[in-house]
Amino acid sequence: MKYKDASNSINGHFAGESVGTRLADSLAPADDGYDYLRGVEHVGTITKDAIDYGRPTPLLLSIEVTAPPTKLQYIVGETLNLAGIAITGSYSGGSVGEIEITADNVMGFNSAEAIASQTLTVTVDGVSDTFDISVVAA
Repeated sequence: MKYKDASNSINGHFAGESVGTRLADSLAPADDGYDYLRGVEHVGTITKDAIDYGRPTPLLLSIEVTAPPTKLQYIVGETLNLAGIAITGSYSGGSVGEIEITADNVMGFNSAEAIASQTLTVTVDGVSDTFDISVVAA
């Protein structure tokens, strides 16, 4: 039998475990599987979305490469170096903030052969922007 405390729910959801005894009406045919208890002990953690109730998580609307990496020219065979890159995200509600990225956020890098211009795509939460690099022979 599951128990939930209607008077102490968090964000409309029960978080944790209730300790208590079943009420006599829990055996009623119309029972929905929950007994409503008062003064129960909750064991568990509160999830982040429960703490931020009333302040929904902003949605990332767009990103912009505000400063490209310091290394834009590679020699054939070198690995990607993102030092110096700055990515700015624009969120629903009008907020703006810098986003840290890793090589996993960058697609299109290939230093296997020389190429005058190669466009790399930075993607965060399904939103992308691009910057260009070049690969030269040794």
